[in-house]
Amino acid sequence: MSRKSKKVVSEDLTISDAQRAYIRKYWLQKKKIRIYQIIILVGFIALWEITTQLDIVDSFIFSSPSIVVKTFIEMASNGQLFYHIGITLFETLVSFFLVNAIGLVAAIILWWNDSISKILEPYLIVLNSLPKSALAPVFIVWLGNNMKTIIVAAISVAVFGSIITLYSDFKAVE
Repeated sequence: MSRKSKKVVSEDLTISDAQRAYIRKYWLQKKKIRIYQIIILVGFIALWEITTQLDIVDSFIFSSPSIVVKTFIEMASNGQLFYHIGITLFETLVSFFLVNAIGLVAAIILWWNDSISKILEPYLIVLNSLPKSALAPVFIVWLGNNMKTIIVAAISVAVFGSIITLYSDFKAVE
């Protein structure tokens, strides 16, 4: 490398005073925002703890930060926490893969057959606009309180939006 090219490289890496001032101002602004966010979080947790200790907020319904931390430590020490995290992760992954598979297959079918898509599209839109969280109690009555119910409820929340999005995207491609 010649002397001239080294000089150009070093000149490209120099930062002007204006750039330094901008970067300093940017980082100060980020620090200020982070400090305010932490203050709000700590204030909220403190207010929550105080209101539950003074029985302004019912600690049976809303718990309290100290009880949450105590329960977290207790469940982590005896392994229950990790067991339940594993089950929740399994239910989430199964639901995710089923929604993707069902959504992809349904969208491909709708894309391939224009008649079927015209017949089913209004129903998909209506089903997508339903309040899915309201269906959870119905699923519990129908299917019982178990893993299958949770997976079905999770699928019902996402599958219709997934089908509509994938089908719309397939139609947009020439």
